[in-house]
Amino acid sequence: MWNASAPSSDRPWNTRPTGTRHVGEPRTAGQSEAGQHPTGRRRLLNERKRDIDVLAIGGIDADLVLKVPHIPGHDEKVRADFEGWQSGGPVGNMACAASRLGLRVHAVCQVGDDEGGTRFLDDYRKDGVDTSLCDVRPGNATPFTVILIDPTGEKVILLISTFEPEYNLERIGAALERTRVMFMLPRGKDFPVLARLARECGALVMTDIEPGGKDDAAYLQPVLKLVDIASFNQFGVRAWTGREPSPDLARELTALGPSTVLFTRGAAGAIGANTDASLQVEGHPVEVVDTTGAGDTFHAAFVKGTLSGLALKDALAYANAAGALSVTGLGPRGLLPDHATVETFLTERGA
Repeated sequence: MWNASAPSSDRPWNTRPTGTRHVGEPRTAGQSEAGQHPTGRRRLLNERKRDIDVLAIGGIDADLVLKVPHIPGHDEKVRADFEGWQSGGPVGNMACAASRLGLRVHAVCQVGDDEGGTRFLDDYRKDGVDTSLCDVRPGNATPFTVILIDPTGEKVILLISTFEPEYNLERIGAALERTRVMFMLPRGKDFPVLARLARECGALVMTDIEPGGKDDAAYLQPVLKLVDIASFNQFGVRAWTGREPSPDLARELTALGPSTVLFTRGAAGAIGANTDASLQVEGHPVEVVDTTGAGDTFHAAFVKGTLSGLALKDALAYANAAGALSVTGLGPRGLLPDHATVETFLTERGA
């Protein structure tokens, strides 16, 4: 399906022969704050005025979490255990995970004037996410999901969208001038507008391309042209490309626009590629409680590694570890690790 191809390479993401380091270790002489980012826009990432590490746009909901003995089939009834309402959403989870890891995160979102919306904004603030660009929609319910979790920790998620968000481009543009990475799902009419605006403002654009919706490359290729970092889970890879996740496929997709392509593979680990390298890291054996939000934590940790100047293999390992830790808690934010926890985990695993 994909015509683009490129030879594999063992060169690291940061091609300077200075070795690798963990997040938070001192930089060697001549090493920039953001490292040699694949976009080549290192200067833009380092400007002093950029005091927002992550601008997280949309992608929020209230989650009704239920435990079931198995995922029900057609015309089947099962009893469920009520685990509670939790704040969630791919972008919302990523924002909180990024803040826990020490990044400066501002959110742009709209919630309903209901209990779910109030709880959501309160939870953002508790996790240190700036909500000054978030709005309440009078007369609307907050978007929500129903999450069914089976005994293995795997899940099915039902999405209920209650309104189409409306964004103030002037306010967002002012924030993007201060932003290093914009994270947003490629949904709705506003994504291409905001992605282009982010690039005009010098911010990097990262997105999570989920399975579902359109079923051909006519949708995917325009999205990839607008982003710097594109992430897919393994189901999304199969849905969009008809192929199994592999380092070679990730490398091929970089020819369509993004400088970096990521594939998350659940317990099997993750794959990463850019124009210089393609590689995979294996998953970590952990006691799985709930896989909801693991990819969101992975995304946050990858941004942390990227902005800390890690080579691709080290940023991927850091993100892979954070994602593994997250599945040991219940709910999309049941366990959001901080930086020290991830580093300890990596050290204990010899990674």
